[in-house]
Amino acid sequence: MFNQLIILLNGRRIFSSRAQYYCSHADEQSIVFARTPDTGKIMIPTELAIEWVRAYEHGLINLNMTSREMRGIVQGNSDWAAYQHGFETHLQAIVKTWAETHPR
Repeated sequence: MFNQLIILLNGRRIFSSRAQYYCSHADEQSIVFARTPDTGKIMIPTELAIEWVRAYEHGLINLNMTSREMRGIVQGNSDWAAYQHGFETHLQAIVKTWAETHPR
């Protein structure tokens, strides 16, 4: 799943419900999104993104949920600190991009 996600994101624009993000770098350790007019550059641990994708794959979250609803579910079962889930709109965009290319 790591390699699939890295290939899917690296160098690509992805979309949340209200914004678009450009993934300037992705590897097994981190995913970096370029600065936008509304956000600075951010870095998300790849393992954290995988947790969100797995939650989608297991039916715990779905695309009809808001990013905040998704965060509430994934964060409750996460190995990562709650703060790391703060980039919930970016993480929702990752899940949405995954779902578009990996239908259940």
